[in-house]
Amino acid sequence: MAANWYLVKYVPDPFRDEPKNIGVVVEDNGHGVVRFIGQRDGGFDGRRVRGLVRSPRTLKAWIEYVEYHLATGTFGEQVHRLSSRAGQNYRVDFRGTVNSPGSATEMSALADDLFTELVGDSSPTALQSIDDLTNDLLFHKLRFPNNYHIEKDVSYRVELRGEPHELGFDYRYESDRTTLLDKISLAAPEKQLRKNVHDLMFRIEHVREYKELRRPSFVTLYDLGKTRMSDQIEGHLRVIERYSHTVDVRNNQAAEDVADKLGVPLLQSA
Repeated sequence: MAANWYLVKYVPDPFRDEPKNIGVVVEDNGHGVVRFIGQRDGGFDGRRVRGLVRSPRTLKAWIEYVEYHLATGTFGEQVHRLSSRAGQNYRVDFRGTVNSPGSATEMSALADDLFTELVGDSSPTALQSIDDLTNDLLFHKLRFPNNYHIEKDVSYRVELRGEPHELGFDYRYESDRTTLLDKISLAAPEKQLRKNVHDLMFRIEHVREYKELRRPSFVTLYDLGKTRMSDQIEGHLRVIERYSHTVDVRNNQAAEDVADKLGVPLLQSA
């Protein structure tokens, strides 16, 4: 059985559109489970989200709204409406399907794994997420020429075995060449990490011959979080480095490294 999963994001400023991951939903036939920042011991602790969202009370009401529709089996009907409102602070993005036996225990475990990987500690003093670090690096430390910019969430439609497939990447920069950038957490559990690396390699391999790409290059922005480098992680990095330049987003030289690969200067304040 395949369950749907969604990434829930909070957008402090819809105009700037720099979302923060705040929760995950795993759902099948309208029913499912959620994991949000601020949830603790079956309740909601607004103190844990102060400084992350503008109104803990609004977040609590929003979580209850999502939980209600999961409990009544109407989440599938509501998710399109939740995701299509322009200029909203909260967003629900469908991210794909995963194999799941469908039991409540299995779905809860899956939600826990996804939450740990994509959201993590909700404390304002917690280690910055890969999303925050990447947004800061790409949009606050680099200076682009006029009429050039980083694009978010780009995709290419390719034919694989006669069937059309959408291959997506987190970012794209077009200059005299096309650079596709993706972010990946190397702090994920090993099973999930193998899947993530395989997915990245699949997308890179099959988009390299896309006709509209100009001298394509690839940059992978990776994060170890609080995890220490291990032989397994180094093995995954070596696989990625066969096709992509890799950058540790927590390294002090990350901005300089990305600027060099894109051929742009740093902002003076970077």
